[in-house]
Amino acid sequence: MMASGHQVVGFTCGVAALTFLPELDRLPATSYETTLYFLCVLFGSLLPDIDTPRSTLGKWFWKILLMFLLVAVIAYLFAPSIIEMYRDELSVLTMLILPILVMVRSHRKMTHSVLFIFLIGGYCYLIDSFLAVPLNYFIGLLVGVCSHLLGDFITKKGIPLLYPFSKKHFRFIVTFTTGSSAEKMIVMALVVANICFLVDFVI
Repeated sequence: MMASGHQVVGFTCGVAALTFLPELDRLPATSYETTLYFLCVLFGSLLPDIDTPRSTLGKWFWKILLMFLLVAVIAYLFAPSIIEMYRDELSVLTMLILPILVMVRSHRKMTHSVLFIFLIGGYCYLIDSFLAVPLNYFIGLLVGVCSHLLGDFITKKGIPLLYPFSKKHFRFIVTFTTGSSAEKMIVMALVVANICFLVDFVI
């Protein structure tokens, strides 16, 4: 599924998840928190494709990472005091990036498996425990990641749900080719459904 399709599916799943969050006592309390929740959903909906520099998120991630490493090396050589000043922040950033670098091997492998969902979930729990970040943002991230796998699950290529234990690709009974007219029709239908829902919600 294309990036735009993943984001539409992610937003739809994010809206659906909001109906369950009150039961978990994790409903965003303000419009600001709701906005951040949906930003996490949209980010999560692209996150599994970070394993390839050809993807929308991957392209920017690898460019930014290379720029960051270059700046860090220059700072270490010519201004080590800056590295020392932001040691804690750099440690947190390294913790966030390291699992991604470890899991990235090739497209639609580790980041498109059930194990990836559990790893992200556990990682979010650890960050929440140490940094006290509101858990509903991480719920949004997980909803986005799950929506991405759902979107690719209904494509002809499918996804390796059991990777690394099995490299077999699983897919839904009815599938479509990525970027096809069928995908565009599904995405457009979801856009219309989301608009109708939001209009009814506001009114």
